[in-house]
Parts: sequence; C-alpha cells; structure tokens
Amino acid sequence: MRYASSILAALACAPLLASALPVKSRAASANVALVFQFANVLEQLENQFYQQALAKFQDSDFQAAGFSSSLIATQVFGAIQSDEAAHQNFIQESLSDNGATPLTCSFNFDSALTDVPTMAATSRVVEYVGVSAFLGGANLLDDPVFLDAAASILTVEARHQTLLNILSGTGSAIPSAFDVGLTPQEVLSIAGGFITGPCDVGITATNTLTVTNTGAIAPGTLLTVSGNNITGTDNLFCNMIVGGATSAINMPLAQCNVPAGTNGPVGVWITSDSTPLPNDVIARATAQTVAGPAIIFVDNQPEALGQMVRGSATGTSNGAAAPAAPASTPLPANFQGLSPDGKVTVNGITMVPKPSASASA
Repeated sequence: MRYASSILAALACAPLLASALPVKSRAASANVALVFQFANVLEQLENQFYQQALAKFQDSDFQAAGFSSSLIATQVFGAIQSDEAAHQNFIQESLSDNGATPLTCSFNFDSALTDVPTMAATSRVVEYVGVSAFLGGANLLDDPVFLDAAASILTVEARHQTLLNILSGTGSAIPSAFDVGLTPQEVLSIAGGFITGPCDVGITATNTLTVTNTGAIAPGTLLTVSGNNITGTDNLFCNMIVGGATSAINMPLAQCNVPAGTNGPVGVWITSDSTPLPNDVIARATAQTVAGPAIIFVDNQPEALGQMVRGSATGTSNGAAAPAAPASTPLPANFQGLSPDGKVTVNGITMVPKPSASASA
C-alpha cells in the first residue's frame, strides 16, 4: 500500500513537472514575461482571497448562506485555494528561472468578505476573470512550451468555475459552450480594485466599470452603471458579450436591458459609439471604450444540482433560521449509515477479492 501511494503521488505531480521543466530551460520573450507576471499577480490574488475567506467564516456562516452542509463549501473552497497556491508557486519559479523578478502584491478584500453570500458571488467573478485572462493572453504566448504550461492552468481554473457555479445554487454548472477572453488591460480593471500598494505589471488598466443594480439580474433587467468617465446616458452605448457570440449586443446606455435568453457570465462595456465590440481580444477596438468590462452573472437556468448543494441564500426558502450546520470534519473510517445532516445514506465500500484461478477456470 505504501508503494502504491508513492506511485499515485508521483503521478499526481507529473503534469506539473512535465510543464515546469521545459519552461525552466527556455528564454522567455517580453510578451511571455508579461503574461506570466500578470498571471502571477492574479494567482496571488486568488490564493489570498480564499485563504482569508476560509480563515474568517465558520460552519454556521456557510449554513446561514444556504449550504446544505458546510463541509461541501469548505472542501471546495479549500481545494481551490490549494490549486491557486500551486499555480502561484509554479509561475513564480518560472519567472525566476527565466531571469525575471516575480512581483509580490498586497490585496484588500474587506468589501468582498462581508459575509458568505458576498464572498461566494465574488469568487465566481474572480475565477471567471482567471479563465478569461489565460484565454485572452494566449495570443501573446509566442512559444508553444509556455503556451502549454499556461493551458494546463487554464483547464483547472475552468473546473473551479464550474464548481462555483454549482455552489451559487442558482447558476448553470456549464452555462455556455464557449468562454470570453479578456485583454490584460481589461482584466486589470476588474482585479485592480483589490490591489493595494505598488504592483506594477507594466500595463495600464481600462477604466473601471461598476454595475450598480441590487438584487438578482435577469433577462429584461435594465442595467445601471457607474464609472469615472460616465455622466448620464447621452451618446453612450452598452455592449454585452456572451460566450459563443461573434460580437457584442450594442444598445443605447439608457436602454441597457439584458436580452431574453441570456444565461451565465456576461461582459459589459460602455462605448462612445454604436459599433458592437468584437468578441476577439485582438480585434477589439479600445479607442471607443469608455469603461469596462464588468462581469455579471445572469442565472436564467438554475439546475437541480446547485439547488441540492445550496437551497437558498438565507438557508431556507421561507427565511426561517437554518438548522445547525454539521461540523467540517470527515466521517470516521468505514462509516456506514445516515450522514450527520440526515440527507445521505452511506453504504460504505466493500473490497471484492480477486477470483482465484480455479474459480475463474
């Protein structure tokens, strides 16, 4: 058994080693260094965000937020945090081994860690931005080895996004067959609000856009926004980009209603003309962009899986106090019977012996 465990541990590390070793032996171009330095900042942000969230919130906080078991939430958020820490270490080592000094940045998440619902909603945006950043930065990676290394992180970030969509309780696990890429400048405009102190990645963020609606956003909702360059709605246009679309839906800002049938993450930009922004980080014009993007989630197609994990934002559908949360501790070895929350019957696992040669003959 010990020998088998060692083999499994080696196999688990193999993808990281396979990606890391070639990167260490190659000279990175300026574009590659920029993408990896930017990814370094994002992974630090994600790692610290989940670390602080898990340190702050207790079982009762997750139960009050509607989770059927606090253990579900803490296991998922804990696994994501562990992945982000591994990504951060890998990227920083790659930068160091190619002659660059990894940036170390400071973050303030006070506004996102007021309660579990706010934290969970923010985590969906954080992970989606991570996916969009790697996707949008792929065109800057002019070496296939570095591209492969970044792609190995992108696929894991996308898995995180699916889990967080489920944990929302209202979203679709996989709301679209396609994601939307963002430029580094666009990503920085979203993530920059959490950065405190010096953290110069060598690029200038687009103007920050904030969607100011309160409550859930659904098809037909009129979006209200704020930004430094936005005064009123005259001569301004709202652009919404969803996965799989070739370009944005462009409409006057005063008529910025979420279109019927919209489901999942939506990128929102404000522009100075009525030309729709292309869903393409290379072709997307910036001269007409006034502010954005902001990321919103339109949960138009809730799924049973999410509702099983998180029934409501308040713990129960009628607003009554939720029952006490089960402790975030694993069940005893060889446990069988009803789970602590009374929702699952654990039958246990039985090892079936290998048939003897005579029996199989």
